[in-house]
Amino acid sequence: MKLAEEMVRCKTHGEVTGLVDVEARSILREWKRRLIEEALEHLVQEHYGPRWQREREPRATPWTCLECGPRDTTQVKRNGHYLRQLVVVEGVITIRVPQLRCRVCGRGVALAALFLPLRKRYWIDLDQEITKLYLSGASYRQLRYMVEKKIDSGAGLMSLWRRFQEAAQRAPSLSPLPNLRVLYLDEAYTKVQGEPYWNLLALGEDSDGKRAYLGAIQSPYRGEAAWVELLERLKIPEDGKGLTVVHDGDQAIVSAVSLVMPWAKKRNCVWHELHNVFLQAKALFPQDQQKVKEIMRAAHDRIEPSKPRTTSPLERCIKEYRRRTKPMDGFGSRQGALNFLKVWMVKENARMAHEDWLTAVLN
Repeated sequence: MKLAEEMVRCKTHGEVTGLVDVEARSILREWKRRLIEEALEHLVQEHYGPRWQREREPRATPWTCLECGPRDTTQVKRNGHYLRQLVVVEGVITIRVPQLRCRVCGRGVALAALFLPLRKRYWIDLDQEITKLYLSGASYRQLRYMVEKKIDSGAGLMSLWRRFQEAAQRAPSLSPLPNLRVLYLDEAYTKVQGEPYWNLLALGEDSDGKRAYLGAIQSPYRGEAAWVELLERLKIPEDGKGLTVVHDGDQAIVSAVSLVMPWAKKRNCVWHELHNVFLQAKALFPQDQQKVKEIMRAAHDRIEPSKPRTTSPLERCIKEYRRRTKPMDGFGSRQGALNFLKVWMVKENARMAHEDWLTAVLN
């Protein structure tokens, strides 16, 4: 009733929502604390048995002593609890963690709980929040402000950076696309430690129209050798037989495809081709708009109408990648840039498959 009385006395909508938000976060913090503590006790009892049980039969456990190796139920004992602070989305909670000790050497034995990683200050729900905000366009400094506002506690930039890098390294690798029929190739510019780099990207499309990123490399160059490296990593069978490769007309791509996939059919992107014709016509006839229109109509009639026509599926993704990375003004390390690119492709694959991308990235 106290909360209801305080709500009645509120003068503005902001005071009402603020009051509800504070109380809701308090309830959720307590709920998560109890849930984690109960899960930890259940984990110990599941393998070690209840506290009152004295006689124990040797049974395998998931616990390992760093000195003696894997332990069974007769080789460990309870050793009380210790307090640990954990940062969740709603704030900081303090949990009681059961302690185990090896009966042989006396050293502590880690519980190895999936839901409570060892020596991690931020809990898994905050990992999700950090990844979602970062991939949605927030810089690390903006991320720090938003996270601190949520958890009512300080958050270091380096801690946030490490959390995202660890999430990126755990993200699943890209899977090959069965029944591959079309391969789109293009590059996206980025900066690493102030130097120009190129993300060479390969997007596949199967016979049913399903699209997914197949692979990418990051290179300071975008010449033939870099494209050959990417295409060889894709391991496309039968030298590209039955495959159509769509590109923007870059001669480095043409040469690399001819070398690695000689049986693949190569197609220039229609948009790039028409754009080049338009620029040439404007340069030849700057004052004659009618002549330019005639040249463009003739070019439209000449270009093969069959699909796939353009690299637009890949261009749209690259445009979004540039929008996301532009405020960052590049990456501070090569590994950070590669991790971001990996997570970005997993995210886009999940989006194109109409799946929850956050689950796909963090699973």
